[in-house]
Amino acid sequence: MGKEARNAGRPEDWKDRGAEGMDSSTSELPGLRAPELSLCVKCGNCKSHCPTYAEFMNEGMSARGRVSLLKRLLSGDVDPSDSLDARIFSCLLCGSCDGLCPLGISITNAVYEGRRKLTARKKHWLFRVATNFVFMDPARSVRIFKLLEEHGLLPYLNHLRIFKTIADFDIKIPVGRLRDGATIFKVQNPKGRIGLFTGCTVDCLYPPMGLSLIYALNALDYEVVLPKGEACCGAPLLGAGLKKEFDAVAEKNLNAFLKLKAEAVISLCPTCTYFIRDKYPKAIGDGIANAMDISSFLLDLESEAFSTTVPEPQGTVVYHDPCHSRNYLGIAKEPREILRRMGFGVVEQADQGCCGLGGTVRLLHEEVSGPILENRVKSLTSERTDMIVTSCPNCVLQLSSAIKDRPVKHIIEIVAANMKRRI
Repeated sequence: MGKEARNAGRPEDWKDRGAEGMDSSTSELPGLRAPELSLCVKCGNCKSHCPTYAEFMNEGMSARGRVSLLKRLLSGDVDPSDSLDARIFSCLLCGSCDGLCPLGISITNAVYEGRRKLTARKKHWLFRVATNFVFMDPARSVRIFKLLEEHGLLPYLNHLRIFKTIADFDIKIPVGRLRDGATIFKVQNPKGRIGLFTGCTVDCLYPPMGLSLIYALNALDYEVVLPKGEACCGAPLLGAGLKKEFDAVAEKNLNAFLKLKAEAVISLCPTCTYFIRDKYPKAIGDGIANAMDISSFLLDLESEAFSTTVPEPQGTVVYHDPCHSRNYLGIAKEPREILRRMGFGVVEQADQGCCGLGGTVRLLHEEVSGPILENRVKSLTSERTDMIVTSCPNCVLQLSSAIKDRPVKHIIEIVAANMKRRI
């Protein structure tokens, strides 16, 4: 289906002139953490890999268009509006634009600041309250959702857009969380200690992923600790414009993890890793410097149990790069190398697109998320492979909602299964 046909049924917001022809004034932007926005020369480098621009081919839905809009919003030249909301809150915050600007402008920082200003509108009071309630205590929210499910009340809420989208994920809420169990997993003569930052999705929706990580690290002779006091990494809160709440959970996580004296803090979610390691220092002055992605950690090991190549082939996979792994952590070769060492054939693709989840974008702007997911699924399933592998639980959640003809796995599940098979 061509762009014109796909855009025919879109809201009018996506089809107007967007940011084209907007004022290029270089006035200072009060309150913006990235005042260099005023230096934008509109070269267009930032939109070359922007997934929303690639889908809608509209300047207002591109990274460059959002820069123009945000500059005018934050300088007071334009007032907050529903149309502006739609453009700024439909950004996937994937990071594809960051690093492409020759002047070093961070578009995502500008989006965060713009959302902070837009969220302050009175009409967003329920959004602020709901986001704060859910992500300041995700476990409580999941318990409430489970209670609604057990009493058969969820179908009555499906007329609400957000609940219908949640139902479309078709995920069964597990009986217990990962963090409901033990908090220390010891081994004899440990090489060292690893702190596990579980993240909301693994903790509440995919506990087996966390258990796979614990098993793999124990098998490599590492003690694993799940410190008490872990909170959401804060990405959803900052993405919703709730900077004060983001700072609060960041401080809580620092208090929980900096006293661990661990060799590394590992998360199965690249967004969590990026936030606790790189975003916290810019926001509150300190971060968890030894936070690592599991793939890079495993490849740093000289472990016979992991590095010995499996003699027989184990099938073929296609690897989906999570946006924050590729764009912020700089990790792409490592997971593919791990898969090859375990005997898998890895089908390479020229297209390394976004899955379209974008935090709350699928919940709030499914008309944006849906087509991007559809395109990514077509690309991933165009090859004859045994499974789709990624290294982000949120990508697993998003892709699994649309891919039904083969499994979608987190790479740690493959690593743990491989280790069990050898023992």
